[in-house]
Amino acid sequence: MNNTLKILFAILSTIGSLTIIIVLWELAFKPLFTTDNNPIPNPTPTPSTSSTSTPSPTNPSLTGIPLEQRFSSGDRRLFTNQINPSAEQGIKDFKEGNYEQAYQQFSQAVKTAPNDPEVQIYLNNSQARKTGNPFTLAAVVPVDQKRTNAEEMLRGVAQAQTQFNRQGINGKRLEIVIVNDSNDPTYAQQVAEKIVNNNDILGVIGHNSSSASAKGLEKYEKAGIAMISPTSTSTSLFGNVFFRTVPSDAKAGQFLARYAVRNNMNKVAVFYTSTSNYSQSLKQAFVNGFQLLGTTTVLDMSVPNFNSKSTVETLQNQVDGFVLFPNTDNKIINLSLQVADANANLPNPKKLLGGDALYNPATLKLSQGGVESLVLAVPWFAKNTYAYTNLAAKRWGGRVSWRTATSYDATKAFTKAFSENATRNSVLINLQQTNVSSSETSGEPLQFLKSGDRNTDPLLVRVIRKSSNFAEYNFEIIKD
Repeated sequence: MNNTLKILFAILSTIGSLTIIIVLWELAFKPLFTTDNNPIPNPTPTPSTSSTSTPSPTNPSLTGIPLEQRFSSGDRRLFTNQINPSAEQGIKDFKEGNYEQAYQQFSQAVKTAPNDPEVQIYLNNSQARKTGNPFTLAAVVPVDQKRTNAEEMLRGVAQAQTQFNRQGINGKRLEIVIVNDSNDPTYAQQVAEKIVNNNDILGVIGHNSSSASAKGLEKYEKAGIAMISPTSTSTSLFGNVFFRTVPSDAKAGQFLARYAVRNNMNKVAVFYTSTSNYSQSLKQAFVNGFQLLGTTTVLDMSVPNFNSKSTVETLQNQVDGFVLFPNTDNKIINLSLQVADANANLPNPKKLLGGDALYNPATLKLSQGGVESLVLAVPWFAKNTYAYTNLAAKRWGGRVSWRTATSYDATKAFTKAFSENATRNSVLINLQQTNVSSSETSGEPLQFLKSGDRNTDPLLVRVIRKSSNFAEYNFEIIKD
């Protein structure tokens, strides 16, 4: 028995020694052999105080891009998915100050990719730098988060810049600084501050979303630098330096409300998202215009567990119309399209109305056919009577979007406000008196009201099938 106990104690002693050795290895010796390929994480990193540190986005899912890499006049690619060797060589030449060589390279890059607005802007910038002492504007777009929107906006900017740079003013051309704000309010405020601190920049074209515009506007207002948004429609946007080339949500909501009443829609369900400045604004404008003549049920698509199909089925005997006001967030867009599809499957489908976030054939293709006959309030339509419609289609290889048209108009407004010795203040004053004829814009005359809103009305269009294939859609003007 004594021998057995001695053996047992020996085993336990050995186990204890091994345990101590393992603990010492983990705590003391293993870190010495840890390589850089598997670094030990620091749970509480020290925040950097560098001026080039990446700001924290409002949306934590965004991938951080350093602030200085959000700006380019031709010294870097912002649309990094593009492959164009001539553009890469042009960027190298531009960075080195060899603007003649950059101009030649970007000229070839445009021939290689004629639909790419970024290289067209860099080509124009090279010309402006060659001439010297250019006028400078910033164009703020959501490059990495809404690439299509960004490219559409920049096509309008690029075309107006190209036209201006053919002559300029006494030889002075226009340079465009492309800025990426990711459509994020925090980044928007960060890039706006950097824009304000660059005294060469005379004005800002942008931002894209109303939420981003609101944050940028705070900075521009304090600095007295004019901002023209081609796409932000929220009624909460206003100020001494704010302008826009789209009708505000107030008008769009009113037009849709009047259409609803004229078409015997007395009870409607309005779908929106409370997380969007734009969506809330459009919803409120519609409700204000409709409430004296009918009743509304308002539903927030951003609440957890929102179910389009069950909501539509519940409401089918309570309303005679559904109104869709999503923002441009893909999840909310999909939910609104599901509302349309669920409506189409009802025994007695209701009439559909919506906002301009759905004014895109590519977006509507995500529907299963329920968007046919959807009526939208939109800022622009490619009428054949507009000279710009054919001009833009020829330049970019097809019909352009409303974002391209309104961005073209925003750039045109700025170039009209330039004088040889333009300052931020002179540009701001001249914009308040802007009067651009329809022959110089995307189709309608351009004047700004005291509120900064464009003196124009939205249009109503109907979604129609482009062919027998329900996934192909087009739009037609509503004249009734």
